[in-house]
Amino acid sequence: MSYSIVVRSGGVYGGLVVPRVRPSFKVSNSELIEFLRDRLRDRDEADHRPLATVYVPDPAGNYNVLVSYEYPTPDAAPVGDVLIRVPKGVYARFQPNGDYHDPAEDVWAQVDDATASAEITRAYREEIEIWSGPTELELFISILV
Repeated sequence: MSYSIVVRSGGVYGGLVVPRVRPSFKVSNSELIEFLRDRLRDRDEADHRPLATVYVPDPAGNYNVLVSYEYPTPDAAPVGDVLIRVPKGVYARFQPNGDYHDPAEDVWAQVDDATASAEITRAYREEIEIWSGPTELELFISILV
């Protein structure tokens, strides 16, 4: 397991939402999330920006997931997309280390190990997967410092 502690700037994300999920590789690899990623790619064929999967907690302790792109301002997002603003924060940044064949399972397993060993304490705020390619993934987990 390897991770780094980073400060991530705030950002505006716009895309398609799935309510009431629990952050994990099972959600990240689900058919519904893949379907939404494909819809965004189809809509923006010439756009080769990284796709983001943003897990956003609600007051009841559930998470909603936004399959999205990051935009410089809310006005830059397509009309009809769900928008969220993720504030600046401190995150543990995970990348696949090769322990698992699947990159999402790899990073989420590292998060579980780091949490179980008390190396990090999750803040349970916004958590972000950044997909730069089919196997290129960074996972940012909000942490307490």
